[in-house]
Amino acid sequence: MDFAGQFQAQTMPGYGKIPGLPTMPSQPGLEGHVVKTDQVGGKSFGETIGMLVNRANETMAVPENLSIQAVQTGNVDIHEVMIALGKSEVAFKLITSISQKVIGAFDKLTSLQV
Repeated sequence: MDFAGQFQAQTMPGYGKIPGLPTMPSQPGLEGHVVKTDQVGGKSFGETIGMLVNRANETMAVPENLSIQAVQTGNVDIHEVMIALGKSEVAFKLITSISQKVIGAFDKLTSLQV
């Protein structure tokens, strides 16, 4: 079947035929929703931020530990170290961005005149 044959032709009054939209093939296991892996419901804002900061700290400690193991034992692949370093950089940028947003929101709240 050629490319043009994949679409159903539709007609619009006064405009002639236009191609229909293609349909997406169904993929097993994709139901169109996100699966929750972490349960954060019911926690306070401070607890949630604390959990995220702790997770970011753990992520940022991995490249240092891998680097030490690579120097001491030589059994660590340099690619693992670089991937861990990239993940820690993303975690650092996320924490920095969150802290800037929280500080900005606090500044806006304190500058409100009551």
